[in-house]
Amino acid sequence: MRRPVLDRLLDPTPLGPADVRSTFETLVEPTTAELTRAAILVAIAGRRLTAAELADFARAMRRRARPFSLPAADRAIDLCGSGGARTPSFNVSTVSAFVVAAAGVPVVKHGNRSASGLCGSSDLLEALGLPVTRAPGFARATYRARRIAFLHAPLYHPATKAVGPARRALGIPTIFNRLGPLCNPAPVRYQVSGATTPARARDCADVLGRLGIERALAMSSEDGCDEFSPKSRTRTFESRGRRLRVGRTDPAALLTPSERRGGWGALPPVAAARAAERLLKGAEGARRGAVVLTSAAALRLAGRVATLAEGTALARATLDSGDPAALLEDLRGVASSSSPERDT
Repeated sequence: MRRPVLDRLLDPTPLGPADVRSTFETLVEPTTAELTRAAILVAIAGRRLTAAELADFARAMRRRARPFSLPAADRAIDLCGSGGARTPSFNVSTVSAFVVAAAGVPVVKHGNRSASGLCGSSDLLEALGLPVTRAPGFARATYRARRIAFLHAPLYHPATKAVGPARRALGIPTIFNRLGPLCNPAPVRYQVSGATTPARARDCADVLGRLGIERALAMSSEDGCDEFSPKSRTRTFESRGRRLRVGRTDPAALLTPSERRGGWGALPPVAAARAAERLLKGAEGARRGAVVLTSAAALRLAGRVATLAEGTALARATLDSGDPAALLEDLRGVASSSSPERDT
């Protein structure tokens, strides 16, 4: 066991940047024993990490990432959830990415397979026929063609592969559940991110501001989802640099009755893909309501609209236009007409 790292983690005083670097490097070092890795993950899980500590962990992970470059003039946005919510929901942020991109905002979404739920972002995208998990070439091709890219986290964070067996063996949320939404390898300017609790949403927005995200919005719904809920109010935390603004979104004031009706729970990949295709073609229901709210928040954050109400109107119009469904078909065309699995 690497006692200095464990001893430091068991000391309740805040971790400094050097402590975090040492801890992270020990976690991802291939020669670290699995028992040591598991002990470190449990020790971190037992701490109440401050925003400063979490930002230092994110910086350590970002330093190890393979970058995804963007044109200097692009002001792209990321939409993601953290997973692990007590009420797992449909893949709202993934479907919203199609709506936001179809409305004219560049999107670079960072995501992964589900570690414990029914369907993660990458699981859904694969079920939709998009080869996002093969190699970075597909993401680069779709971004060049339509200004949208889906970055499968393991392709861009190879150092974290060493931690996988310990995470799976433990079966509990670890620091990496929180780091995923904070470590997009692309230099996005804006980000909408879900969290499992209001406290974690506040931390997420705070950390994203510390990491240089120009505008970030983190949310957690009162019915236990890491998304905007079409059924219950959602707590929001918006950062612009180091300024933090707290709010609450009431779906009853923004959505139509049909957009709040029915279920919006998680589905396995094939069923989720069918639901996503119906939604992108204009289907009604609570899943549409959640996507409308999330898309509206992203459009406002990116400056495409001035208010959330204007954003919901634009999100509805975009869905009803058929453009998001056409965008999905375009991305399938990229997959079939080239060799996106090649790392170009």
